[in-house]
Order: sequence, then C-alpha cells, then structure tokens
Amino acid sequence: MKRLIRKTFVAILLTGGATMAFAQQQMPPIPVDSNVRIGKLDNGLTYYIRHNALPEKQADFYIAQKVGSILEDDNQRGLAHFLEHMCFNGTTHFPDNTLREWLESIGVKFGANLNAYTSIDETVYNINNVPVTRESVVDSCLLILHDWANDLTLDPKEIDKERGVIHEEWRTGMGAMMRMYETVLPVLYKDSKMHTASPSEPWKWWTTSPIRHCVTIMKNGTAPTSRESLSWEISM
Repeated sequence: MKRLIRKTFVAILLTGGATMAFAQQQMPPIPVDSNVRIGKLDNGLTYYIRHNALPEKQADFYIAQKVGSILEDDNQRGLAHFLEHMCFNGTTHFPDNTLREWLESIGVKFGANLNAYTSIDETVYNINNVPVTRESVVDSCLLILHDWANDLTLDPKEIDKERGVIHEEWRTGMGAMMRMYETVLPVLYKDSKMHTASPSEPWKWWTTSPIRHCVTIMKNGTAPTSRESLSWEISM
C-alpha cells in the first residue's frame, strides 16, 4: 500500500510538472510593476525598492543571494543552511547577539519578523515590519544586509553552540511531507545534481569537522563593497 501511494504521489508530481512546464511556455512575460525602482550597484548587486502606504511607517528589508545547497560538494552537505544560521550569531558591525537585541528593541521579533531560509539555489534573509520613523533605523537595517552578505564573524564558540540547534531543526522537520519530497527529488531531477542538494541534510562534520569549511559556500556570492554605496543607491 505504501509503495502504491508513493508511486501515485510521484505520478501526480510528474504530471503536474509537465502541465506547469507547458503552461509556462504559453504564458506571456509578467510585466514589471512601474512603481518598483530597480537598479544595480557597481558590484553587481541588484536592488528593488517600492513604496507601500500600509502598514504605515513600516518597511520590509530582504536580501536574496543566488547561492544554496546546489554549490555544496558531497562532503559539505548542510553547510549552506548552517551558514544561514550563523548570520544571526555575530557580524562585524553587530557582534554576538547584538543584531537580534537591537532589532527587538525597536519591535522587530526574531522568528516572526526576522528570519531566513536556505533552498537548493537561493538563500533569502528578511527583516519585516521595521518602524522607519527615524532615518538611522533604515541605515542600520541596510548595514545588517551588508554584513549578512560579506561580514560574518563565524566565532568558533557560536558555531559550536549552533550545531545542536540545526540538528534539532532537521529532526523536527523530517515529517511525512519532507520524506516524500526527498524520495521524489531523484525522479524530478534525474541526471542533475539538484536531486542530492537537500539544503538541510545533516552530516558528521557538524560535530567533528574543522570550522574552516563553514565559509566555502559563499565562494560564488556577491556583497556590497561598502555600506555607504548601498545606502546612497537606495536613498536616491
């Protein structure tokens, strides 16, 4: 019975995938919102800015990096996800836990408004519902985005503390849907590295391997060259 359910699940996904691929070929390009200001910094970072009246006097900040578990080698599984976690455990301008402490002091709650995710081909960080009545708050949030892209401290003690957090997150997330998803991946991405690039797969290095491996996943990432250049471009 379980085998039949699994085969049916795979068949549905494959049929749905083929239908979606056909539909995408027929659909016209999605028009760009004329209210969105789009630009690119000298270092290649593309930014998007849009004014929203609601919620009043609040702003959301995102930084999307085109890196993920697809860049990992077989002996690096889980590193992209681990590095994402370390972004909240100390940066050059926000050491230790001061990043979370400062954001919570202005009403931004960790988990609810401050979060991130790692997928196969992207890593996205967000700071939402930020009160922007003071220009300095906007400036500080841009500085956080800068640090996330380029200036993590990766303190050995913080790395050791985070190992158990990530393992527990993986353990509690391995429900039926996740197990089915990982079963289907080799079928959906046959002959592609993507079927082995699960972003949260744990490996023994979490408890035994040298810390130096933790930075390799960023080799293809991009980051603002300076806080000033990013702030100037966005405030134009």
